[in-house]
Amino acid sequence: AKKAMVPPFQVSVFADPAGSFTTAAAMVAKVEKALEKKLQRALRDTRVAVFGATGVVGFCTAVIAAGEGARVTLVGHDGIERVKQIAAEIESRFNIIVDAADGSSDARKTKLVEANEIILACAKAGVQVVSKAQLQGNDLLIAADVNAVPPAGIEGLAVNANGDPLEAAKAVGIGPLAIGNVKYKVEFGLFKRMIESEKTITLDFQEAFSLAREIAK
Repeated sequence: AKKAMVPPFQVSVFADPAGSFTTAAAMVAKVEKALEKKLQRALRDTRVAVFGATGVVGFCTAVIAAGEGARVTLVGHDGIERVKQIAAEIESRFNIIVDAADGSSDARKTKLVEANEIILACAKAGVQVVSKAQLQGNDLLIAADVNAVPPAGIEGLAVNANGDPLEAAKAVGIGPLAIGNVKYKVEFGLFKRMIESEKTITLDFQEAFSLAREIAK
């Protein structure tokens, strides 16, 4: 978009396709804050599995989390091939390494939950990707879900959970309303920044995450 503009025909640009960038930014910021407040941990070096990784929210969530030093695995509900391609694209575009894994069966999902400390559900609305029975990993610290349409992406995770203990695990949960509260404030803040800027500016998920970190509580 910037290349298509020439002075004086220029406008500011805020990239947020269907709210995906601000959703991803808010999700990672809430997880990071919960790690700090409840577990005195940083996001760096934590093991993170992203379910619903083939969509824009999952893609962006993986880039942000891996960019902060997390060890991210993209989980493919239909096998490993698509998420392998996405992992290669992330490396090519952002010089960030993420892993890919096959999550096409309940047994494989269970193993992935057991192998990771953070579970991020980024699947489309109304699709459950992790069941209560699969939330049994001893190392699981946080489970977060952006899906506010029943059934929940992570079974048993309340929509308004904000670092509350999970019923089926020792971990804490972050629900879509807690994430959404930060997301909308980020959107408002970035639009405000555009309006108030004397020069044209370009905003994307990086600026969204920076602001989400300030807002997340």
